[in-house]
Amino acid sequence: MNFFNNGKTVIYYEDYSSHHDEVICFSNSLGTDNRLWNKILCHFTDYFRVITYDKRGHGLSNKPISKISIEDLALDISDLLEHLKIKKVNFVGISIGGMIAQKLASIKPNLINKLILCDTAVKIGNYDIWNERIELLKKKGIIGISDSIIERWFSKSFILSNLNEIQIYKNMLNTTSIQGYIECCEAIKEADLSMSTQLIKNPTLVLVGSNDLSTPPEQVQSTANLIKNSKFHVIKNSGHLPCVDNPDEFAKIIKNFLL
Repeated sequence: MNFFNNGKTVIYYEDYSSHHDEVICFSNSLGTDNRLWNKILCHFTDYFRVITYDKRGHGLSNKPISKISIEDLALDISDLLEHLKIKKVNFVGISIGGMIAQKLASIKPNLINKLILCDTAVKIGNYDIWNERIELLKKKGIIGISDSIIERWFSKSFILSNLNEIQIYKNMLNTTSIQGYIECCEAIKEADLSMSTQLIKNPTLVLVGSNDLSTPPEQVQSTANLIKNSKFHVIKNSGHLPCVDNPDEFAKIIKNFLL
């Protein structure tokens, strides 16, 4: 088990195939931990050193003790990569992880080799949407709204045909710190990355599931359009988390971009 204290928080991380020179790091979505990527890791460990981690308030990492921003979360992973003596990284972020990736590329451009943004945008939701979710969380807890969250992650057909697997992801969601979840909701609510993201010059691949309800394809494409050196791809028959509902295709597209 690997932990790193950057003086602001304690981050849990996994480090696979550390003998490889080229590195890929994965940043997961709201309400999930580093295990979100387990179905695709086998596609990358033969070629890359692979880093996965839990952002603040998720998995085994510390809960936030005060208000946090997307930039704070980006600096956490920057500090971890520096601690691991990683000077160049291919960075994959999904949902809030994609916002973290955008911010990291804007403040540490020389750290990024290639950038992969998945099911994310420069602005996700609005104040009213996030305030409503935060109030529901305070009243009902994560367990009380987990079904509605799962329905925004996955299509109805995927849920009905993968009930046991869906329960595992619901368990992951339900064990997330409510304090950490709410603080990340607040960070997303306050974030508008449109100015900084349009300055990104790193080669960038932008992916989205065709059935994503949280960040629909047209919203994700508008983010891709802000990045001069970007490619946009829609993954058919996938929802908000194509690394789960279409892992082989998801991994194939990313590998083709990187190798």
